[in-house]
Amino acid sequence: MRRYSIQTKIVLPFLFLFALVAVVLPLVAIEIFAWKYSEQFTRETEGWLDTIMETGYFEQNQEKLRRAYSVEIMIFGSDYTLNYNSLDRLSDTEQNWANLAEKMRLREVKQHLENPDGTSVTQDITLAGKPYKVFYLPLEFGRFYCLLRPMEAIAEAKQTFTWYMLGIAVLVMALVALISQRIGKNMTNPIKVLVDSTARVATGDLDEQCELKTNDEIGDLAAAFNQMTSDLKQSRDQLIQAERLATAGKMSASFAHEIRNPLSSMRMLAQMLMQKPEMSVEKHQQSLRYILEEIERIDTIVKGLMDFARPTALNLTQQPLAPTLQAVLALMEANLAHHQIQLVLDLSPETPEVQFDSDKLKQAFMNAVLNAIEAMPQGGELKVSTLTEDNSVCIKVVDTGIGIPEEDLEHIFEPFFTRKTRGTGLGLANVKRIFEEHGGKVEIESAPDKGTEVSLWLPL
Repeated sequence: MRRYSIQTKIVLPFLFLFALVAVVLPLVAIEIFAWKYSEQFTRETEGWLDTIMETGYFEQNQEKLRRAYSVEIMIFGSDYTLNYNSLDRLSDTEQNWANLAEKMRLREVKQHLENPDGTSVTQDITLAGKPYKVFYLPLEFGRFYCLLRPMEAIAEAKQTFTWYMLGIAVLVMALVALISQRIGKNMTNPIKVLVDSTARVATGDLDEQCELKTNDEIGDLAAAFNQMTSDLKQSRDQLIQAERLATAGKMSASFAHEIRNPLSSMRMLAQMLMQKPEMSVEKHQQSLRYILEEIERIDTIVKGLMDFARPTALNLTQQPLAPTLQAVLALMEANLAHHQIQLVLDLSPETPEVQFDSDKLKQAFMNAVLNAIEAMPQGGELKVSTLTEDNSVCIKVVDTGIGIPEEDLEHIFEPFFTRKTRGTGLGLANVKRIFEEHGGKVEIESAPDKGTEVSLWLPL
């Protein structure tokens, strides 16, 4: 099946429509005009004939009558022979009385005159290459009187007018084609841009955005396309993140299960060794304490892995946010003082109550604060504030630390991604998971050597 572009489908109907209007209608109008003029012409000539017949002038003064009315006159006998002819330009064939009678249609006219119906008898014929309208009158002894009025001027006028109208029609069609082409181009160019953007998205480039800004249906379509692309990209990222979390969860559960049992045995043996008399020497005691401290640290990591691998159901309660945040900051007070970090607390008293799991929120908020402390090894300022915006409550944790490199920002929520020498890379992944389970989100803005702002959003 042949494929036509939208532009062609727009231009051709307009062109055909205007061709019909510009060509057919003028031709019809010309024919109607010629018909009306012919009727007027016939009535006028019939008036002449009535006057001529009443006066009997036409039988004695043929030449004067011909000059007075600019007509030609022919008189035929009852056997169709030519008795009189004022037209001297006839060809040899036309001068033959039998051919001339046939051309003048005398047999048809004779039948009509013998059985009159009240209307005049007229015929349109061509003699000597020129058109005439012939008016027939019956004479005595079966003869015919024929008055021939030249129609050449009318035919030339009709032909000239027809050519003028055709020329105007061609110009109008060219103008319509040009305008239609411009209209079609203005309509199809945005569609082509949209098709190109769709093709790029089909190749997997979900960052593609259609740059159409028209204030019409195509502009609405482009906006919907951009929204669809953004939603697809977000869905793809969420799917990738979910797959990563699922893989990481399986690995973490397996790893935690395999390591926790021997870890418990090591802790118990170390505690038993500390109670033996022969291990009472201070250096042995110090070594055992180091072993226990490292075991505790490993156990903390294993617990984090288990929490990540087996998230528990939320215990949601409608409650104020400030007490939970203050409880976490109270636990971190000594840690903040040890790292010479000044805490600036700005909890809005107008913050409404929120539905959340207190233990989970404490865990996520503590991870955010610990990350801020680790980002300020030489001290600095930690600002914790709350605000309400767009039916959501936001907890902002802002530090003046070393910041996060730009190339790392898109990876910071990935499980096990970390630039630290110590840690599992699960902290921010857990924070993001906990807030998303609450129906919220986590946003991070950072610049190297300028600090980091973590925004934790909870829906009202």
